[in-house]
Amino acid sequence: MHWKGANRLYSRQSLQRWGFRLDAMWENGFAPEVVKAGRKLYRKGLIREISLNEDDVIMTCRIGKQDSYSVVEWESERMTVRSSTEDSEFGHAIAVAGLLEIEELLADESISLIDENPLIEDEAVPKEELAIASEEDSGPASPEDIPTRMLHLVLDTHVKGLICEAFWIDEDGSRVSALSHEDGSPRANTTDERGRLIVLAARARKSHFDFSPEFGGYLLENAREIVFFIQNVWPSWKRWFSTQERENIQHIKQGITEIHLGAKVGTDRKGKLDVRWVFDSGRKALELDVARDLLRRDNDPALVPELGIVKLAEESKRLLHSWEGDGQEGDGRGEFYNLFSLFAEEDADVELSEELHQWRDRLLSDGPDEKRYLDCLRHYQKEGVVWMDRLLSHGCHCLLADEMGLGKTLQVIALLNENWNKGQRALVVCPASVVPVWISEFAKFAPHFEVGRYEGRKASRDKRVLDVVVISYALLRSRIEILSKDSFDYAVIDEAQFIKNPDSKVSLSCRRIKADRRIALTGTPIENKPLDIWPAFQFLMPGLLGSRSSFERRLSDNPGAFKARLRLQTRPFMLRRTKSDVAKELPDKVLITQACPITPLQAQEYSRICEEGLARLGDDFGAAIRSNRFAALALLTRLRQVSCDPHLLPWLDAELEDSGKLMVLLEKLIEVLGTGHKVVIFSQFTRFLKRIRTMIETSFPDLPIFEITGSTQNREAPVSDFQKTDQTAAMLVSLRAASVGITLHSADYVFLLDPWWNPAVENQAIDRVHRIGQLNTVFVYKMVASGTIEDKIQELQNEKRELFDSLISHETPGVDLLARGVKSLQALLALAQGF
Repeated sequence: MHWKGANRLYSRQSLQRWGFRLDAMWENGFAPEVVKAGRKLYRKGLIREISLNEDDVIMTCRIGKQDSYSVVEWESERMTVRSSTEDSEFGHAIAVAGLLEIEELLADESISLIDENPLIEDEAVPKEELAIASEEDSGPASPEDIPTRMLHLVLDTHVKGLICEAFWIDEDGSRVSALSHEDGSPRANTTDERGRLIVLAARARKSHFDFSPEFGGYLLENAREIVFFIQNVWPSWKRWFSTQERENIQHIKQGITEIHLGAKVGTDRKGKLDVRWVFDSGRKALELDVARDLLRRDNDPALVPELGIVKLAEESKRLLHSWEGDGQEGDGRGEFYNLFSLFAEEDADVELSEELHQWRDRLLSDGPDEKRYLDCLRHYQKEGVVWMDRLLSHGCHCLLADEMGLGKTLQVIALLNENWNKGQRALVVCPASVVPVWISEFAKFAPHFEVGRYEGRKASRDKRVLDVVVISYALLRSRIEILSKDSFDYAVIDEAQFIKNPDSKVSLSCRRIKADRRIALTGTPIENKPLDIWPAFQFLMPGLLGSRSSFERRLSDNPGAFKARLRLQTRPFMLRRTKSDVAKELPDKVLITQACPITPLQAQEYSRICEEGLARLGDDFGAAIRSNRFAALALLTRLRQVSCDPHLLPWLDAELEDSGKLMVLLEKLIEVLGTGHKVVIFSQFTRFLKRIRTMIETSFPDLPIFEITGSTQNREAPVSDFQKTDQTAAMLVSLRAASVGITLHSADYVFLLDPWWNPAVENQAIDRVHRIGQLNTVFVYKMVASGTIEDKIQELQNEKRELFDSLISHETPGVDLLARGVKSLQALLALAQGF
């Protein structure tokens, strides 16, 4: 306790007079509750000033910003009290506190003489009341005047600090506590005994001891001050008092000791991790609470009774911090995967039980492949499925971080397909634009699964029980209170970069999902900063990366070391492959159909155009093509325009956000351009390309943009500039302009914004990028507006690929084929309404 004493104004004569007046029983002149309150004011140091005169004392007390004072007057051989406060009891308490300050002042004056003339010397001086020497006589009391009872001090240690207990020892050796256990007031039979206890109190206060009712003695808590006291002050106390030291005091005399911790890790009765902290080459155990206290103190040492004054070595701090983090309980602490919080430090002293050794070796080793999975998997995809399977079977969870286009969705489907048991349930969370992709991919590769969108309460009325429920992030956020009460066998979060903000509602919602096996998918696990990855791992394996505050603090303290440690922590649980890693396993080009949701405005205009077409052409679409071809083709063009962007309709002035396709394209561009790739974007509508250019310029103001349309006079210039630049760049090309004569193989991502009647035209456009000289795998995204005519075109292309390939130079057969596939305009309208 760092205490600042009261300001003391006195003369030697006034102090001596008041010394004679304060006999051993002066406290009896006050009520017990007043004495108790006064001692509390005194211990808290609330007496700011005492002014001693020969016949009165003025005491000033400050509580907060309020000053109060009391005056103690000596009249007719007795004390009277008057105060500035109307609370008589409080005024008398101030007086008691002030008189205690005077006793301490008396002791201070006495101490200066005692230190110069120790008791063990044999010089004789006259006995003085309250141990105050006169100005003429400054020698110590003679041996025959020493009180019959000896004041005996016992010094001991506790985790809370250094304890000094005081006892009276009678001639027969019996021992009695010299201090009241309630408030530390002196228990004395004589004025001389009281004086000695006052001397002890003054000395204790000067060394920053505080009285502790818990121990019935004085307590010194600051570890560094304990060392100073034992080494420098305690020897002088031994000269004045009878003393005794408990065994643990010897540990303190050597000063501050640095200890090195190790960890012995096994399992408890529940099969959870059991970590024991050890030191001295593993021979001694350290209690967990003590270890945590040492960690919280950082560079401040602590008193550990059996060790002395200790602090943790730096490598031990890192080891303990990697396990304890902020000292939060629960949160996955007992799961085996948290071993990697300990293993993250390469120099960590960790000793595993045989069981955990075997578990760790099995987790990190490539065991024999005994499962078939899906036959359509490419070699690297099968490796990814085997990797996920191994982690999930060992109680761990995984982040599949393959670069965009390598088939993360297919790998998850293959995993579920191989390990699925009847009655199990899976939840897939993804952006709204990807919901139909998951449903269609399941239908394509694992059609026996019952897969559908999350319908909430509607599903409870539906007799069909879904194996796999697919929900958008936006819907999850609004339904999490319901979903968090449920539990799943599998939970998958796709495009996990959507939850990178740990404070966002969608991120918090994902972390509330309950599932036995958890998988996260993203092509960009870290977009801007290391914290981007924390929410995904908090969803997967809570506690592995510590709490958010400890994560950010360690990053701030030492970014280089932290990032190295983060790689070690996440490496067993994150699989990252880029196109360059697996190019040998890929075909020359990878075709990906990207479903794009339509907005309410698109749905409204789509339905209106269909209804007007029905009124004009009738419901028989085939007959309309044959009898009024121009009007039918115009109708189809309007439907295709609104499927791309309602702004393409001549009667509308729509916002960029009114196009679902533009919003999905923006999501993909953020991912692709953020990883340094070049992109080529094709559309048959030049007005749509202008809209895309506006969106890119707004979202990526520094990105080089090149463009080729039918009106471009010198096509070689933008092509050459695009090919030569070493920066991330975008090329906007109209579909017809790209059919021949240009080479764009410096790009490796292609976006086809609207499906063409004839797939051969699309293939020619793709070949502008995928051609001799291309060094990278080309990823082609075909953007299809869900629930529109584009869905039907795509379906017919897949069914009649050979026929479409044969129709290279003529559009009409494609339209005729559409007419054969869609018998009525009402069917096209139903597509939009069904969506």
